[in-house]
Amino acid sequence: MAAKENTLLGGMQKAHHFKLVKRNAKPALAGRYYPSIKRLPSEEEIFDPETGKTRAIRYAIGEPSIFKDQQPAEVVLGDIIFQNGSIIVPHTSPSLIDFLQHSNHNAENPHRKPEKQRIFMELNPERDAEKELEKEESVARAKALVFSLDFEDLKGYARVLGVNVKRSVAEIKHDMLTIAAKDPVRFIAGLDDPLTKRQQVIMDGSSCGILEISGRGAFWKHGDDKKMIVPIPVGRDGVVWFAEWTMTEKEGESVYKELEKKVQKLMG
Repeated sequence: MAAKENTLLGGMQKAHHFKLVKRNAKPALAGRYYPSIKRLPSEEEIFDPETGKTRAIRYAIGEPSIFKDQQPAEVVLGDIIFQNGSIIVPHTSPSLIDFLQHSNHNAENPHRKPEKQRIFMELNPERDAEKELEKEESVARAKALVFSLDFEDLKGYARVLGVNVKRSVAEIKHDMLTIAAKDPVRFIAGLDDPLTKRQQVIMDGSSCGILEISGRGAFWKHGDDKKMIVPIPVGRDGVVWFAEWTMTEKEGESVYKELEKKVQKLMG
């Protein structure tokens, strides 16, 4: 009995599970998130990456190939029916699996024609588990940085990210943990981005009263006197644009070096 059960389980593991993409969040009938029956066309034209050409494919009963040009003229087309949002295809039906994987309606087909509607996707528990694990590892690394960074460095980064830093250490770290969890890859990349460092220096310059960033432009300040450095385009974030300008323009680079010296002198 145990051997028979293992054989059955092995067969299920080899099956391919395809599921409709569109799910009705508020079904009229409880639990009916998908239509009872959804029929797909058994013939379509796809882009074949191996030949670099458009080719017709058909799900034909008893045919080993899905390509029309490799099939007899007369074939019996098989039905492709999703029941309650799913179709589970055993490994013993390789042509149907091949057809669904090559279909333009497969949302995960990298060679699908973009104008075609995304109707279904193939479920892959192992791949999905790996992606989820990678995501959790990224979140863990990003959160670890929040705790391991020198607080002044963390505070400077928090300011760039728009976090209110005029609060307690716990509140700032709490907000940074939330940001890190939402987009860990971007959070980690931002720490090593030279643009981030420049934004921090620019904000320090504004805090020290030697620089002003407004809707009109960036200005040197000396008491009540102001001297424009460069106008800032309408609609752009002043700090971000000015930081980019200091990285891409020769004049901007010299302005940044001067600003950095003044900030270091004032802040020690």
